[in-house]
Amino acid sequence: MLTRKTTYGIRALASLARAGERSLSVAELAAREGIPEHFLSVILSDLRQRGIVRGRRGPDGGYQLSVDPNQLNLADVVESLGGPLFSFACLQRGADGARCAECPGAGRCAAELALGRASAAAYAVLESILVRDLAGGATETAEPEPRVSSAVRSKISAAASKRRGQRT
Repeated sequence: MLTRKTTYGIRALASLARAGERSLSVAELAAREGIPEHFLSVILSDLRQRGIVRGRRGPDGGYQLSVDPNQLNLADVVESLGGPLFSFACLQRGADGARCAECPGAGRCAAELALGRASAAAYAVLESILVRDLAGGATETAEPEPRVSSAVRSKISAAASKRRGQRT
């Protein structure tokens, strides 16, 4: 699941990748990335427990990546910090491979088909992005702005207009 913890974790890992072999303290990382220090400590602790970063105590202490940024992709980071990207019941399988109890019939329901495709596409993109790719900084790559479909934009506009009309 994409959460603030995930976002902050990605930013911290990109900063650690830029630092290379140099250790960065929690305070330095927090200041660089604009992340609350206490929250960053929790995130780094989780990443350390999963073997993604290593910490060193002392005056020259701090955190470093313990994995090669050329091998660490964002799908792994997201799942390490937030669990499955899509936690919809119809995409979860039981230990015995059984599908969710919410879907009628024996076949795959429309929601499972649609959300399964969306999940696969999102994971494909996240797996293609390595921490190394982010270490260069967001300004070096021209990525498209997040998209909202015209149908969704129209519905948002209509809802906002309706709310404005109710206020008068």
